[in-house]
Amino acid sequence: MINRPLEYSLRIFGIWPDSPYPKLKIITWIIILPTFLVFQYWYCITHIKLGLIDLLDGLSLTLSNTLVFIKLIVIWFHKRTFYEILMSMKEDLNNNKHSATENKRIIMDKSMLSSRISNFLISYFAITFFLYSGVALVIFDEDQGKFLVRMEFPFIATISPRYEIILITQFIFESFIVYGAATSIALIAALILYVGSQIDLFCQNLTFHSYKKRESQDTIKDIIVRHQKIIQLSKNIETIFTYISLCQFVSNMLVICFISFVLTVSLHTEQTIVLIMKCLPYYIAVNCEAFILCYTGEYITSKSENINKAVYNFLWYNLKPRDVRIMLMIILRSQKQLTLTAGKFICLSLEAFANMLKASASYVSVLYARY
Repeated sequence: MINRPLEYSLRIFGIWPDSPYPKLKIITWIIILPTFLVFQYWYCITHIKLGLIDLLDGLSLTLSNTLVFIKLIVIWFHKRTFYEILMSMKEDLNNNKHSATENKRIIMDKSMLSSRISNFLISYFAITFFLYSGVALVIFDEDQGKFLVRMEFPFIATISPRYEIILITQFIFESFIVYGAATSIALIAALILYVGSQIDLFCQNLTFHSYKKRESQDTIKDIIVRHQKIIQLSKNIETIFTYISLCQFVSNMLVICFISFVLTVSLHTEQTIVLIMKCLPYYIAVNCEAFILCYTGEYITSKSENINKAVYNFLWYNLKPRDVRIMLMIILRSQKQLTLTAGKFICLSLEAFANMLKASASYVSVLYARY
């Protein structure tokens, strides 16, 4: 489920279990990221009255960088829970090495889909970064210097070689930020797909046992253990990503609003084509990020409904009375859907994604009316 590019990102940020010097990496990022964010927010504060387009353009990138920093903090704080998920994945992989061909096919299909999502996000985010950076060097104000990221420094930054050092540092910094942003949403998708594969295996196992005339006590126990494992896995993912999802939900909504406003206003300027080339790929990337986040919640909810159907279609009425009571408890528990929430009060779904776009469009209309 976790391919090499995603694993390398987790190693860079000190999250992977056997990553060398994890504490040193965490301390390094804790020093670097806030330092860059301070300069970015300083720029936004000092340029409030200079122009709304420049302010929103700089603020959108600042919010995206802040979101990556918040994601890292939350994952660092829940490293133990994240390690439990990885250990569960490793155990299931070892157990399924000698399983049936159909079980291997289910796991391979989900793994390939997870890898494709990761590769797509990393590739598209990289293309967006290069386009954004290239156009930013072209249209930035000559008096303030052509920087990749809009920052305000407590010193004169446009003199050589200070300017070249800052430019190279910004490029390296944003490269890692973009890499982290792409892999963070890919990580959520990979873990949710892993839960989906476990649900498919659980349902297939129930279908297989339905054709047996008699069920042993070990079979009932195996069904209970598998079901509880899926529930616990879903809870662990919810624990790690619920507040990450909330921050991303709010950030994506604001960034979509800001970039939409910049694109709308750019249609009436002389730099229409240049601004569209700069902001449109970024706008698509943010929408894609928000869509994948909301779709993961829709996916796990729909998959949990399959558990309820599979348990109900199981021939539980042919079991012994003691086993029937156990199966009825599983049916009752499976009626409670598995969900992925944003801050434990917004259930992520396609409806939530539509509401996000509606809210962003409303904010854009308000900004445009006051512009």
